[in-house]
Amino acid sequence: MTFSKPLKGSWKLKLPINYEKSDWRKRKQAREQYCKEQGWLCYHCGESLFDDPSKEVMKKVINVKLFPPSMFDHPIHLHHNHRTGMTIGAVHAKCNAVLWQYYGK
Repeated sequence: MTFSKPLKGSWKLKLPINYEKSDWRKRKQAREQYCKEQGWLCYHCGESLFDDPSKEVMKKVINVKLFPPSMFDHPIHLHHNHRTGMTIGAVHAKCNAVLWQYYGK
């Protein structure tokens, strides 16, 4: 793992990380760090990660057959670039689905 200076007794990851090369623990830590750094706002829609995504996102129809069965088991996802593997930010599960299905991101 790549670390920068410790934050109040804990280690801070150097973001972004390579999603494809990271295990679930590092991904979880990165997701939590992005949440804090983003003020708990979704990177895509800007709404609170504790609430539903924006109205625009909620209007989009998701084809659940495009995604793994567990896709919506976790409400907050770690968004990443599928070409480079590098993380971008924390997003709602539905925002992540919209980014992939409608924009190929």
